[in-house]
Amino acid sequence: MKLMLRKIATVVNLSVVIGLVAFGIVTIPELSAKERYAAISKEDMHCLQQNIYFEARNQSINGQIAVGWVTLHRVDNQRFPSNICDVVWQSKQFSWTHDGKADVPNKSPAGQRAWEDAGLIAKVVAFEWVRGSTGPVKGATHYHANYVSPFWAKPEDYLGKVGVHLFYK
Repeated sequence: MKLMLRKIATVVNLSVVIGLVAFGIVTIPELSAKERYAAISKEDMHCLQQNIYFEARNQSINGQIAVGWVTLHRVDNQRFPSNICDVVWQSKQFSWTHDGKADVPNKSPAGQRAWEDAGLIAKVVAFEWVRGSTGPVKGATHYHANYVSPFWAKPEDYLGKVGVHLFYK
C-alpha cells in the first residue's frame, strides 16, 4: 500500500511540475536553480548574512546587495575558497572578521532590523546567483570604502561605485 501511494505521489508531483513548465509558470532553469539554492547550507547563508550586515549595514539596499555579490563572485573565482563561509573568513579579507569586536548583531531595534534586512538580501542575492546572474557589480571581487586607499586598488580594475564603496575586478 505504501509503495502504491509513493508511486501515485511521484506521478502527481511530476504532473504538477510538467504542468507548471508547460504553462510557463516555472522554467526548467528555475527548477534547477531552486535545487541549487536548497543545496546552500544554512551555515553558508548565515556567513553571507553576516558579511552583508557587518560590511554594509549602514549602506543603502543597493550597497548591501553589491557587498553580497562580491562575496559570491569570490566563491566563483579560483583565487578564493569555493564556499561562502571560507570566503568570508579568509584571513584579513573583510575588516569585521579581524577587528576584535564581537561578531553578533546589535541588540537595538535598529540593529535587529538591519540584521533581518541583511538576511533577506542574502536570500535574494543567493537565489539570483544560483540562477546564473552576475549581479549589478559586474563580477567584482574586491571593494573598499571611498575614504581609504588600499595598495591593491588599481585604476584599470575599477568597475564603479555603489554608496561609499568602490568596486574592482
